[in-house]
Amino acid sequence: MVAGLKSALANKPPRRTVDDGLTTADRINVKIERYALLLRGAPIAAMVSLCNALITLAVAWGRIDAVAIGSWAFAVILLALFRLLLWRRFSRTQAAGRGLLRFTRFHVVAMALNGVLWGSLAPIFAMSGMMSNAFLPFIIAGMTAAALASAAASWRSVLAFNVPALGAAAVSYGVFAEHDGPLIAAVILLYGAATAYLAWTTQQMIVRSIRLRSRNDHLLTALTKQVDAAHEAEQRYRAIVESSSEVTLIFSPEGVVTYASPAAESAFGAPPQNILGLSTQEVVHPDDLEQFRAVGGKSLSKLGEVMPLHHVCMRASGGSYVNLSGRLTNMLYVPGVEGFVFSGAKVDNEACAHLPAAE
Repeated sequence: MVAGLKSALANKPPRRTVDDGLTTADRINVKIERYALLLRGAPIAAMVSLCNALITLAVAWGRIDAVAIGSWAFAVILLALFRLLLWRRFSRTQAAGRGLLRFTRFHVVAMALNGVLWGSLAPIFAMSGMMSNAFLPFIIAGMTAAALASAAASWRSVLAFNVPALGAAAVSYGVFAEHDGPLIAAVILLYGAATAYLAWTTQQMIVRSIRLRSRNDHLLTALTKQVDAAHEAEQRYRAIVESSSEVTLIFSPEGVVTYASPAAESAFGAPPQNILGLSTQEVVHPDDLEQFRAVGGKSLSKLGEVMPLHHVCMRASGGSYVNLSGRLTNMLYVPGVEGFVFSGAKVDNEACAHLPAAE
């Protein structure tokens, strides 16, 4: 079993990177899609920051110096409002291309400033002797998770917030915590590494999802073109058949006429609609029925091959018969046809006069 596992690992195909096989245009489109997702998630991150700042202010009020916590809360709220205004400006103009790139740059800087502000909360708590308060790690963890959820389309945006926020918290616990400070700092750093890895993998998943959707759109476009081309070819073929002087009949596998071209009216003296639904026995003269079936049997093993039918008498209007010469083609597996196609022209009528059934 171990040998088999080693063999499987050795023969494992190399994993394709996200950008393998992408053209320059594809890479640009992927970036635009990612930046658009970042724009959509920006107001959520700003609102979470604003609400958490108000909650933190309410929790810390009376326990921490009012000037310190008030100034901190004012800066966070002001930055959150600026981010909302930034989002509103770019979303109103329906930014695309360069506009999305500009927004992303502003957004990454704003996320970094927000991370610095939330990271400064740890020294403020430390100087007030509140490092043992469970609220601080809870609120920092919540903010990093919110950054990951709202900005996962851009790994750099997540890092811009998490590095200063978690770095300051780790240093503060390592320096000021009375019990197990270094251990808590190590846990924070591990948490930061885990969120960074999660942000990276999430961005990769988003990129792959965008690529897959783009490929599906390309395939759908190509399929639509093929369907349109097939429909156009069908219309062209039908127009040629219906304008032809040759009689075209389609017999189902059960031997029932499912289509009769307009030329059938001049050959049989009856509208094509009158022929639809008739069986082979009702259309072909009994003396020619075995020959007609024999030719059809030969065509069963020769899909699409034309089998000549030099002579066949078919019933016309008033009980008389007309002599047709043509060909029989097996198109049972052709969509839209699914039967035996007879194409032929009317020849010497006297050839059917001697048949008993015509008397």
